[in-house]
Amino acid sequence: MRQQGHGRKGLQEYQTDIVAWMDVLIRDLPDELHAELARRAAASDMSLRAYLREVLSEHVAVPSMNEWLQRVRDLGPVNADGPTGPELVAAARTEDDELAGR
Repeated sequence: MRQQGHGRKGLQEYQTDIVAWMDVLIRDLPDELHAELARRAAASDMSLRAYLREVLSEHVAVPSMNEWLQRVRDLGPVNADGPTGPELVAAARTEDDELAGR
């Protein structure tokens, strides 16, 4: 977005332009990997470029393992004052047996 009264772009606008037009070059990609990516793109009726864009978008939509672990750590300790898992299962089985008339 241009600032009012200025004929030049601000730094943020240049950064947006750069990100929007970024190309990625992957050197030394094994032929087998390239062939498989091309096969999957064709099977999805997509160009290789569009397929890779979709794969990368899906990949970054999910937190990395380290990010996920940090989120779990940030949750803090779990209150373990209630019944244990085995106790809950035993109670549910007892309730099922009572309902079934056993």
